[in-house]
Amino acid sequence: MFYRVIIFAIGLLLILLTFGLMWGGAALFMRSMGDTERLFERSRIIAVWTFAGFGVGLLFMGFGGPILGTFAFFRSARGVMPQIHEATVLLWGFSVVLVSSALAGGLLFGGLYLVA
Repeated sequence: MFYRVIIFAIGLLLILLTFGLMWGGAALFMRSMGDTERLFERSRIIAVWTFAGFGVGLLFMGFGGPILGTFAFFRSARGVMPQIHEATVLLWGFSVVLVSSALAGGLLFGGLYLVA
C-alpha cells in the first residue's frame, strides 16, 4: 500500500517537473530570440498553454500530446512575439515539448522500475 503513495508523490513531482521544464524552455526561447521584456510573465503564459495543450493531447489522442503541445506553444508564442519566423517557433515548441516529456517519462519509468 505504501508504494502507491510513493508512486502518487513521484507522479505529482513529475507533473511539476514537466511544467517547470516547459516554463524554462519558453524562457530560453524568448531569451534566445532577444525578447527579455516581461520575460517571467510571457514565458509563463507560453508554458501554461503548452502544458494545457500537451495534457489535452495526451488525454484525447494518446500520443497526440507532442503535436497539440507544439501547436499550443506556436499559438501562444506567436501571440507574444509575432515578429519571429513560424518555422523557428514550431521547432522550438516541438523540442521543448519533446525534451520535457521525455525527461519526465524517463524518470517515471525509472521510479516504477525501482518500486516494482
